[in-house]
Amino acid sequence: MRAFDSEKKFLSWLLHDGEGESGEKIQLLQFCYPEIQDPAQQLFSDIDFKTVTPEEFKGRAILTVTNDLSIQINNRVLECMPGNEVIYESMDNTVSNDPQDQLAYTEEFLNSLTPTGILPHKLKLKPGVLIMLLRNLAPSKGLCNE
Repeated sequence: MRAFDSEKKFLSWLLHDGEGESGEKIQLLQFCYPEIQDPAQQLFSDIDFKTVTPEEFKGRAILTVTNDLSIQINNRVLECMPGNEVIYESMDNTVSNDPQDQLAYTEEFLNSLTPTGILPHKLKLKPGVLIMLLRNLAPSKGLCNE
């Protein structure tokens, strides 16, 4: 793994803490947010969402512990972006001949899951909003997820 100079301090702190050398109390670094009330304001206060360009987001990332928290932050930031929101819903079903599986894994239950690498059941987007392509399913067609 390569680390930029700005990341080395954080990586050193993380390694030190992970090896149990930090003592009883953990002192968060100044750039860590233990609780995010308004992520758009805290993390992107220097950006005007009405006129933002993709270049202004270059080099920025929000890291979260869970996908649920990531989805919450994404939806909050999306609210700040101009344009009409479009919601795409997944279609979930159980592929099994066992009737017990059909009862145990209802569509509502499957819709509630947020596994790593899979989009949420309700994907909210707006025109011009940046997205990340997690898997390129058809490289011969360019960047494609069909």
